[in-house]
Amino acid sequence: MDIAAIILGFLSVVLGISAIVLAVILPKSLSRQTDKLIETEDARAKSLIDEGNKRTQGMIDEGNKRSQEILSKIDDGNKRSQEILYEIGQLIVANGSKTRELIQK
Repeated sequence: MDIAAIILGFLSVVLGISAIVLAVILPKSLSRQTDKLIETEDARAKSLIDEGNKRTQGMIDEGNKRSQEILSKIDDGNKRSQEILYEIGQLIVANGSKTRELIQK
């Protein structure tokens, strides 16, 4: 019976030591694995954000280019309108003098 008590005592000490070791080592191991997962997820999120920023910047640049093209067309239209108004004014002046001459006769 004494041998059984010694064996049980020894086993309880081994069990206690293994519980302490697991309590110290297991959380550290899990912590390292979690840190690695977080790092990879952070890198993935950063790359997605960078890709989104590049796409957004491309869309902004394309919109600016289109706006400049539209403004250029508007300026061309304004210049053409001014030319037409000038030509109409010249015709009015030329025809106005002919009309005055006809009225005076």
